[in-house]
Amino acid sequence: MTFVSLGARLAAATLFGLCTTAALAHEVEVVGDGRYLVIVGFVNEPIFTGERNGLDLIIRPAGEREAIPGLEDGLYAELIAPDGETRRAFDIRPQYPHPGRYTFDVMLTEPGRYHVRVWGEIHDVSFDVTLPLDEVTPISTLRFPTE
Repeated sequence: MTFVSLGARLAAATLFGLCTTAALAHEVEVVGDGRYLVIVGFVNEPIFTGERNGLDLIIRPAGEREAIPGLEDGLYAELIAPDGETRRAFDIRPQYPHPGRYTFDVMLTEPGRYHVRVWGEIHDVSFDVTLPLDEVTPISTLRFPTE
């Protein structure tokens, strides 16, 4: 993994914030010597246990608004449970009807902070990043009246 300065990360995060309607809980990583942004989060946020959800993976050229479609055959993902040990690989697929956005389906069973490892190829650039995802809350916090 290439070291990227804090300034570059802040610039990428600012650019991401100006150029997308994606949820604010997404994480941004700059790859390929600053050429691309890898943006990850969950499709449905906030995240609760026991509900169907999915990865929201966006890959776009730095400084551009449009994401890059057609990368699914060269992308791989692994979800890491809050214990840091339990891992599961998932098949990436395009997120219809959003060209350049990718996903997999999952139902999270434990509260806590998950991480996602995403790796693969963006044209001629190889990358491998592991990023934290937003906190997963027990679905019981939404129940009313309580049982």
